[in-house]
Formats: sequence, structure tokens, C-alpha cells
Amino acid sequence: MVQLNPQFLFFLSAEGDVVYRYRPLLDMDLPMFVNMIPPLLSFILTAAFLTWLLYKPVKKILQARADRVEGDINDAALSKASAAELKAMYEQKVREIETERAEILDEARKAASERRAKMLDEAKAEAQDVKERAARDVANELEQIKGTVHQAIVDISTDMAAKLISASVDAKAHEKLFDEAMAELEATTAIYTEAVTA
Repeated sequence: MVQLNPQFLFFLSAEGDVVYRYRPLLDMDLPMFVNMIPPLLSFILTAAFLTWLLYKPVKKILQARADRVEGDINDAALSKASAAELKAMYEQKVREIETERAEILDEARKAASERRAKMLDEAKAEAQDVKERAARDVANELEQIKGTVHQAIVDISTDMAAKLISASVDAKAHEKLFDEAMAELEATTAIYTEAVTA
């Protein structure tokens, strides 16, 4: 007899054919069943005792762990929401700082432009003052030179007249005096012309 499956037994017949016969799984006899009762009862009692002794504490530990995990999840969700809020606040602050920086730069540019315009106006006014002062100085110098030349012409004319009156009136002396007076007058006029063109 060869047993391949505990539920099936097969036999070889005299003709060499295989004959199968079904055997139930719990096919035991009475003494075997009676011998199984004490270990079975012991197992049931031990399981009941351990359930009574350990079920509530283990259940409490598992519940505490589940509560802790749920609390951690809730804390993580709150932290995530808080982090998102902080990120939004930070981005808002960055935008405000960028806006403020742009305003400060604009104000600095405007102030620099105004300062430059003011400095240019001051420089133009100062240059105009210098130009006007130079023109006044030139006009004063010109008036002084005119006065000096005029006085020289008057003095020469007076000297000429005095020489003409004091000398005897002869044609040669008169020509000579006239030539001298004209030379002096031309020299004075040349000085005046140089002073005016300078």
C-alpha cells in the first residue's frame, strides 16, 4: 500500500490495476480522540487565559500607538499648513522688500538728477557772472584807455598850440611842428588801437 495523499489511499490489485479508496481527514478511532482531548483543552484554556490577561493591555497599547500615529499625522498636517503660511508670508515680505528697494532706487535717481540739474544751473550762473564781470572789466579798461588817449591827445594838442604860438610863424617851423605832432598822435593812436583789440 502506497499513500500519496492523506485523504486518498490506493492499492494495487492482483491484476495490476490501481484501486483508489477515499479516507476522511479526521478518520480516527476513539482512543486516539480521547488522547487528543487534554492537549486540546489545555490549548483552549491557555488561549482564553492569555486573551483575558493580554487582550486589553495589548489593545490599549495598540490604541495608544494608533492615537500617537494619528496625532503625528495631525501635527505634520498642521506643520505643513504652518510652513505654507510662513512661506506665503516670506514671499510677501520679499515682494515688499523688492518694491521698497525699487522705490528707494527711484528716489535716489530723482535726487541725483535734481542735484545734477542744480549743480549745472549753479555752474551756468557762475559762468554767466564771470562772463559779465569780465565784460565789465574790459569795458572799464576800455574807458580808462579812452580817457588816457583823450587826455594824451589834448595834451599833445595843447603842446602843439603852445609851440605854435611861442615860435615864430614861419612855414618851415610850422611844417616841422606839425609833423612832430602828427607822429606823436599816430603813436598814441597805435597804443589805443592795441589796447582796444587786446
